[in-house]
Amino acid sequence: MARYESLKDDLVVCDGERPGGFPCRGQLYRCTKCGHTGCQQNKEHLCTKQGFNLNFKCYACSAVGMVELIASGHRQSKSAASSPARLAS
Repeated sequence: MARYESLKDDLVVCDGERPGGFPCRGQLYRCTKCGHTGCQQNKEHLCTKQGFNLNFKCYACSAVGMVELIASGHRQSKSAASSPARLAS
């Protein structure tokens, strides 16, 4: 369990609410096209702060697969596959 906690320490987790009033605590993602943030779920309406569906389609701008995982103190590198610098080249 300690190993799991050390892995989760660097991640930013969703503070949304799942059906039944349970906390989500899913990983948060950011859309690299529009900046929208939210968790990813396998069905719609499974979290009050859900931002992406199973295929990582952004609910704000409908971009598919243009996401980055949000981590504590994370800064996207210029070489990341979906960074603006990489997309421009």
